[in-house]
Amino acid sequence: MKLNPRDQQIFSAVMSLYCNGEGQPVASTRIAKQKGMAVCSATVRNAMARLEKEGLLYSPHTSAGRVPTNAGFDYWLSEFFALPEIATYWQPQQAQLVELAHGLSQRYKVCCCVGLPQVSSQLVFRVEVLDFDGSNWLILLIDRAGQSHNICISKPEDSSDAVRYQFATWLNTVFSQQTLMEGLYRMQAMASTAPHNCHDSLTQWTRQLSQKLGSDNSIVVGENYLYRQVDCQTSLNIGVSFLNFVEDKLAFKNGLSVLNTEQLPFTDCNELMVISVPYFNNHEYQSRFCIICPKSAQIEAIIQEFELIGSSAS
Repeated sequence: MKLNPRDQQIFSAVMSLYCNGEGQPVASTRIAKQKGMAVCSATVRNAMARLEKEGLLYSPHTSAGRVPTNAGFDYWLSEFFALPEIATYWQPQQAQLVELAHGLSQRYKVCCCVGLPQVSSQLVFRVEVLDFDGSNWLILLIDRAGQSHNICISKPEDSSDAVRYQFATWLNTVFSQQTLMEGLYRMQAMASTAPHNCHDSLTQWTRQLSQKLGSDNSIVVGENYLYRQVDCQTSLNIGVSFLNFVEDKLAFKNGLSVLNTEQLPFTDCNELMVISVPYFNNHEYQSRFCIICPKSAQIEAIIQEFELIGSSAS
């Protein structure tokens, strides 16, 4: 749809005033007092009436001011923001993902759900096998940055230090300079070359490693903010399954995307939206960073956060 410049300016003002963390209906007098508006309340009311007729705003009850409709949110986000151009091919470190999730959650009182990097695609630099306790060895799969994935496996019948050192040497041969997934394949293919005392346990260890390395993982921060701000009768299922849902909805979409209420799996909660951006490693897709928030959240400020991320990455 096409709005005249004045209606666009008034519509933008309504959206900014509504999406301020409070979500109160916006009155014409409030807009008329905005800096740079230079219109009277009557003019604003007429514009609001036209916007309501277009289906972008509605009045919850008489003389209550206006609030945006779902169509209004869709129009605002598509016409006023270049979302696909924001934070394209974003390549954060895992520590940055966690720090950003906590920071955004605290600043804007929103929930962040982040898929952690898929460990199966990370490159192994060296492997260490440590004597963890009476029944387990601890395997450390370490990348070049010194970060490790730590996995406990059951000790074999002969778990002497000599056997442990032999097994660690063999694992370094198998995994060194390989991705974790390729290392698992090599464990199976090279099983006959493993230390003899480890043969009986090798199948079990391969299965344990595969289950650990192949599992999806996520962090959820600030879920309590949602339950304080929106009326949901049931708990929201936010985690890996939610990320899978978002990935299906936004497959192949780079940059920032927004899912509005009717696109979400929260059937009894019509006050939420999701802001999502994919992230990459060497231009290979890893997972998504999602913000689940009320539609009254500070949407513009959150989008600006990702604009800064995109500009700093470039």
